Amino acid sequence: MRIAAFGEIMMRLTPPEYLMLEQTKELRLDFTGTGVNILSNLAHFGCQTSLLTNLPDNRLGEAAKASVRQLGIQDRWIGVSGDHIGSYFAEMGFGPRPTQVTYQNRRNSSFGVSGASSYDFDAFLAEVDLVHICGISLSLTEETRESAFMLAEKAHALGKKVCFDFNFRPSLNEEHGVSFMKEQYEKMLPYCDLVFGSQRDLTDLLGMKLDKTLKASKQFEALVQRFMTKYQIEHFAGTIRQGEGSKHYLTGFLFDSENYVQSVPKEIINLDRIGAGDGYAAGILLGVSEEWSLFETVEFATANGVLAHTIQGDVPLTTRKQVRHIMEQPTVDLIR
Repeated sequence: MRIAAFGEIMMRLTPPEYLMLEQTKELRLDFTGTGVNILSNLAHFGCQTSLLTNLPDNRLGEAAKASVRQLGIQDRWIGVSGDHIGSYFAEMGFGPRPTQVTYQNRRNSSFGVSGASSYDFDAFLAEVDLVHICGISLSLTEETRESAFMLAEKAHALGKKVCFDFNFRPSLNEEHGVSFMKEQYEKMLPYCDLVFGSQRDLTDLLGMKLDKTLKASKQFEALVQRFMTKYQIEHFAGTIRQGEGSKHYLTGFLFDSENYVQSVPKEIINLDRIGAGDGYAAGILLGVSEEWSLFETVEFATANGVLAHTIQGDVPLTTRKQVRHIMEQPTVDLIR
């Protein structure tokens, strides 16, 4: 299956050795973004991937495009527009100090100012089978919302699979508020086949209610099934993070129209959490595209998400062999 994504490329700047910004004069430079992270991981799994976006017509844009190619993503649909790339600083946490992310002017990036007329959606969709659209595109600007809606509508009409990630960020929506964003998500969801989200997305953002007459263990399952029926969603997936003492665990879940499965909880050892959710999403997309069973898909995706926590940077550069190794031989910590 030919898998593509629509979304921004961002520049990540990270102080070395868990230093804070006040402590360093050096920064590590990486080019990332939800689409970049997912597609690069799928490329490492052997899938054909491509990214639809715009970059600035300058050296930063050229460097970002070169990075995308190095990650195995086709750059045919990366255009040029404007002179700015969104960026963020990632100060890595340690112990009780959390990782701190500080964004810089995403709305005025080349992606942020690019409306639907900036892209050749028809030609792009002719070359893909599934397109991933990040929910952040609904939050950034009117231009990115317009582009996301038109792409989803055209893909749906052509029978292409549409994958959508809620990825709701309250910090990006202070101007409009939840009621406005609820309308945007409700406009997008009828075009979607596979959705990544959480209980909070359905209750706090869409305003859906848990059925309190059911046992607590069944309320989430019933909520998701109502959501999927309402919008004719084929698959709904996400993760649950839980703590027990000093340890933290990741559990993945996956629904189709008739079934619901959860993975076995897997312990998280955290080096860099940013992008770990994209590792989980890549695993789900691989399993769904290759028609694995629900359980095999969610187990693989959860293992991949756990591995992504152990990799420095946003991009989860795992392979199928590496993921299978921790699934089948979790106690082996040295490979020669």
